[in-house]
Amino acid sequence: MRTILAILAIALVMTGCSGKNNAQTQQQNKAEPLCTPVPVRHAEWEEQAKAIAAKVDGIDEVVAVQIDNDLNLAIKVSNFNRFKLQSIEKEVAGKLKTAFPDSKVHVTSDKKLFMDLQSMSGTPWPTDVKEACQKKKAAKELEKKMKG
Repeated sequence: MRTILAILAIALVMTGCSGKNNAQTQQQNKAEPLCTPVPVRHAEWEEQAKAIAAKVDGIDEVVAVQIDNDLNLAIKVSNFNRFKLQSIEKEVAGKLKTAFPDSKVHVTSDKKLFMDLQSMSGTPWPTDVKEACQKKKAAKELEKKMKG
């Protein structure tokens, strides 16, 4: 009788411990879909987006980062043009959506996000898959901040 109880106790302990490993693998699998295809940064599209946005009156500086299908663009508007800020943002977003119909366009004029995008734009795109995934996650965080 004692041996049967001992065997049952060992079996319960082993099955209880194996459930935690499944939860960890499920969490890892949930994080993977963001990087299933290796994230790619499109520098030539960034330059095109900068050129399109720079043509709009009232914009002093433009920073763009495009990773896969997400185009993040920050504009710097100063002086009296800040009174027309919303219309400038809408105009830039409209022009970019027509130029890049397959991309998700995010436009902001926030100064902190401008600096964050500027630092992201200045660093070279990593060749390592894990680092590229981390950069894409950082870009997704900036997108969330752009939305509000």
